[in-house]
Amino acid sequence: MGGETEPLLQTTETTSKSYFIRTIIPFLLLQASVGLCSSLQATFYPIEAELKGATASQFGAVFGIIHLSLFIFGPIVGKYLPIWGVKAIFPAGFIIDGSTFILFGLLEWVEDTTTFLVFSYLIRFIEGVGAAATWTSNLSILMAKFPDRKATVKAWCDASFNFGLTIGPVLGALMYDAGGFFLPFAVTGSAILISGIIVLFSTSFPEMEQGESNLPVARIVFNPRVLIALLTCTVGAYSVGTIEATLSSFLSGKHIDVKMIAVAFLVMSFCSVLATPLFGFLCDCKVSPWVVSAAGSVLMFVCFVFIGPCPYMSFIKVTFISVCGSLVAQGFGSAALLVASFASAQIAAVAAGFPESMEVQAVVSGLFTSSFALGNFCGPTISGVLYDAVGFEYNLLVLQGLVALTFAVNLLSWFVPLQVSRPDQTEANVSATTSSTEDGNKTEPARRISSGTYPELPADIIRSRPAPPRPAKMMRSYSTSSSVYERTNMFSF
Repeated sequence: MGGETEPLLQTTETTSKSYFIRTIIPFLLLQASVGLCSSLQATFYPIEAELKGATASQFGAVFGIIHLSLFIFGPIVGKYLPIWGVKAIFPAGFIIDGSTFILFGLLEWVEDTTTFLVFSYLIRFIEGVGAAATWTSNLSILMAKFPDRKATVKAWCDASFNFGLTIGPVLGALMYDAGGFFLPFAVTGSAILISGIIVLFSTSFPEMEQGESNLPVARIVFNPRVLIALLTCTVGAYSVGTIEATLSSFLSGKHIDVKMIAVAFLVMSFCSVLATPLFGFLCDCKVSPWVVSAAGSVLMFVCFVFIGPCPYMSFIKVTFISVCGSLVAQGFGSAALLVASFASAQIAAVAAGFPESMEVQAVVSGLFTSSFALGNFCGPTISGVLYDAVGFEYNLLVLQGLVALTFAVNLLSWFVPLQVSRPDQTEANVSATTSSTEDGNKTEPARRISSGTYPELPADIIRSRPAPPRPAKMMRSYSTSSSVYERTNMFSF
């Protein structure tokens, strides 16, 4: 009786709100630390690089190479996470991420320009490997512990990451003024290591069955609905990268003060942090994530109409209020796309016939990390070229086209009925039948699948067997075990 009540108590504990909060807080601290590392050096690294003799064209790609590393290693980590185990991938991720960030600060004492640049690129690339392992294992652990709150988990992780991303440049500038180039990297890298250790010793990791290395990642990627969800994530990250790379120069040309530009970016980040948990809650409720993505696309389209404004709305004058209003729509819209596309990818993978296991969730998390990094890398790179070629206003037309296409495919995915298939079960049945045939037809005829209209069920086979004769007894025996009713109701008072 006690053994039967333990699963019920465990299920109640894992679904309670207090247990969810206690479990997720250490992970959120780690996510915020990773976000700090992504944006901390934006305000002072160019200053230090110029003091070493490097030019903007030489050190500019240092900021983007981490996203290239995430794009490459995100799917690899997701594929091999079930093979190597989350207990190995997770500590390796935060140790690599935190250690390389501290190592980056040691470049303060490198005086040679070429050596400074080479190690900047190399350390930043390795940092992306650690970030990919940390991000993917974080999501996989939390989704395995809270399978009914996947979108909420993703939303809170994104909100924590965005919070660190928002305050990173401010904290970096303050620490750089206080202690030089090494201090910001030493403090933030140590924060990653400490928060990772806290997670490691305060969280019971879910058991993951050892999978096989031939998990069909290509079948997951090229499933139409999964591919739509991943491209939606890429468009959301692409738009954020474009705004961050080109808006500041555009507003400076409109004679808007630098402090006001910083406030405008803060408005967008603040709205994104607020909107992310909200859209995660909606996706975990009855609202379809495809609808949430479509709504986010509409908000982003509104932003790209009025923020420039775009060429066909040139009669509207650019003001600080219009820019902030547009960035509010961008913050909410991009948060909707990034949260809902992750939920859509998970749902589409399960509907395509893949099991709702931690292995598949790890693969989808890795693919999502890669898609997000691809957008973050392509956004500043492509939009920077377009900004120089056609200007900010005409680049908005490109963004409008991408967002309109995203709206259309997400709405189409919502309208088209979702057909759930189970190819894994079909393949298992086929392989079982084939193996029984190859063994020389050793299978009993009663266990073969009937080809008639009404196949014989196992229960029918059991009922068709003759009952064994009951031994004659002089005295009737009584069972001393409690009945099913007693077992389920004895402790309900």
